[in-house]
Amino acid sequence: MRMEDEKRRDAVGSRSGGPERGPDRGPEEEAPPADPRDVETLANELLHGLGLELDARARDAGATIEVDLAGPDRDLMLDHRGEALNALQYLLNRVIYRGRIGRKIHLDSEGYRQSREDEIVEIARRTAEGVLARGQESLLSPLNPYERRLVHIALNEIDGIGTRSIGDGFLKRVAIFRTAARGPKTGPAEG
Repeated sequence: MRMEDEKRRDAVGSRSGGPERGPDRGPEEEAPPADPRDVETLANELLHGLGLELDARARDAGATIEVDLAGPDRDLMLDHRGEALNALQYLLNRVIYRGRIGRKIHLDSEGYRQSREDEIVEIARRTAEGVLARGQESLLSPLNPYERRLVHIALNEIDGIGTRSIGDGFLKRVAIFRTAARGPKTGPAEG
């Protein structure tokens, strides 16, 4: 192993509190606060190690660490509804915290996530209008848990519309259906 690799491995291990423990570990413990500079360094090492022309900039946002990616390869991270962006976000959280509880690390690229959220809510509302007009249930494309929550919350406000998640696994579809009109709803559906 090269000396640089060994130093990098030691730095990652010290940021995360040591090697990851196995499945027999006890209750999740809280991780020491992550330093946005360490997150930024690790993100840049991963991106550049993959040969991507992207630069990460991290900042402390209180409850989260926000990381923004910019560069010529931005579109590669956003293909397929941001799957690579989501994967890198997951990886950063795993490496930095090693299975412990800590501030979430959120990745974005020049406002992509807000645009995607707006798009999901708009599609859900248009679909709900169609369900009200036709009275026939409709299914949205598979969504991750966060995106499904956006749909449930947005459509909870529409009288006569109900939602439920359908499927197994990480990606599930949201069924939008007509209900009997009633008073104010109490909260979003599970999902």
